[in-house]
Amino acid sequence: MARILFRAVKKAVLTLLIILFAVLLLIALIIVFFRIHNSIKSKIDTDIGIQENTYVTIGGIKQYFQIRGEDKNNPVILWLHGGPGFPLTYLTYYYQTALEKDYTIVCWEQRGCGLTFYENKDNYNLTVEQLLADTDEVVDYLRERFGKDKIVIIGQSWGTVLGTEYLNTHSEKVSAYIGVGQVTDFHEMKIYAARKATDTAAKKGNSEDVQILKQGIEQISKTDNIKNLDVKSLEQMITTTAKYFKGDGEMSGIKQIWMGITSPEMSINCAKWFLFSSKTQNIITSQNNLIDYLYFKFDIMDLSRKYDVPICFIQGENDFITPTDLVENYYLSVLAKKKEMVIIENAGHTPFTDNPKQFCKEVKTFLDSTIM
Repeated sequence: MARILFRAVKKAVLTLLIILFAVLLLIALIIVFFRIHNSIKSKIDTDIGIQENTYVTIGGIKQYFQIRGEDKNNPVILWLHGGPGFPLTYLTYYYQTALEKDYTIVCWEQRGCGLTFYENKDNYNLTVEQLLADTDEVVDYLRERFGKDKIVIIGQSWGTVLGTEYLNTHSEKVSAYIGVGQVTDFHEMKIYAARKATDTAAKKGNSEDVQILKQGIEQISKTDNIKNLDVKSLEQMITTTAKYFKGDGEMSGIKQIWMGITSPEMSINCAKWFLFSSKTQNIITSQNNLIDYLYFKFDIMDLSRKYDVPICFIQGENDFITPTDLVENYYLSVLAKKKEMVIIENAGHTPFTDNPKQFCKEVKTFLDSTIM
């Protein structure tokens, strides 16, 4: 009897293992299929186009560039990614292809993160001064390579800090600037969003969330440098704040993972950095000086509000990282020969992934009226 039972259990386990293997194999085949499909769909196939993944020596180290466009003679856009340390280059096939007919788009993975990180041994002691020097070298490289006097800069989140700082010193090299999820005063933005979330939570009677938010606000309000930052309290405040801001059109975490693993640009190192950077403490440790600058030192009001180039802000309606209300307030104070403010409904801090079609349309409409 025992032998019969053992054989039955063994057979059942073997059957389960076969089923599990078959399911995993099917998932792997589906992923491979979609990677090939997305690769074919996003392929640049014009004779005068460019589709390049390369390393360029910038600031004495090899730094990663993705360069895409259907005509190398088109205006050049430099994309300054967010974070610090959070490039989304592997998603460009999803959100930027509608722009590639009219622009050559360069996604640069900054010093100390992403594929640039894995190409270099020394990735520490990052400073804003070094990244701004890198930015200037990147701009000069692109101007020379593509024969342009000026290029367009699109900054996203942390990239808007680099972008606006750069504009204040090198506007003669920039034809237009677009800030996506524009940072004004990040420290104040965090507190502002948490206070709005507190009011909503109180109205809904969610006393536990109110307590978490109030503690977080109190903690960050009395913090003036990265060394004294209570990371756990900050994370709790941010995740609780997000509950009261999230829009219906925002890309879910599951969808982002799916878009990532089926991306023709996703490599093992891309996946490694994504997993690493998904933990707040890892980013704070690896990007320490930059986080300190972002949270406690940068205030856009310290810069000139007069811009020599056309300027546009594109915000997600439900952006709680850089609240749209505060960006609008800053926008009203800006002096420029041309300025625009665009709000994408039901989108969050990355409106280009939440609504790629409208995002690309807004970028093209603005640039067509300024540089084309």
